[in-house]
Amino acid sequence: MCLLLVGAGACSSDDGNDSSNGRTPAGETVAPGGTTATGESVAPQTTFMPDCVQMPANTDLSALVGVPMDLGFVSGSGTCEFRGLNDQTRTVVLSLYTDPADQASFLDLQASLGAPTPLNDAELPEAMVGATSVVYVSTAKGLYTALTVVTDATAAEQVPLSVAVLKRWVTP
Repeated sequence: MCLLLVGAGACSSDDGNDSSNGRTPAGETVAPGGTTATGESVAPQTTFMPDCVQMPANTDLSALVGVPMDLGFVSGSGTCEFRGLNDQTRTVVLSLYTDPADQASFLDLQASLGAPTPLNDAELPEAMVGATSVVYVSTAKGLYTALTVVTDATAAEQVPLSVAVLKRWVTP
């Protein structure tokens, strides 16, 4: 029975003409920059980030949060996670959303979790603290977020650490 199911899947009649499957439709060429001849983007519609070079260095984060942090790794769209060097349950999660769809998704999520609270910090005007203690601010470059969980205190009690990280990252 299993052999029959595997064989049926291998004999599908997909001719590659469906652009919804992530491939370029048959007969179309992809121009440099990831667009087809008709101008349709074939690139993922998300904040793409190959590495964490846009984020503060792990040594800077270590100094700011008081815990040795390992190198960051991309953990999602526009997001890097830095884990404690000695205790990987200690984390700093940073995001920089540059894609308007990612920004809207993040803001919708925050609104669905509860009303955000203004941070009221002159160095980070318009910054907000979400219901899950994520601190975020919109700038001309994108939507910056920080969530710090590096002590045994609650995430809400660690908001000042997230604020320190955002100040170092966002302000010159």
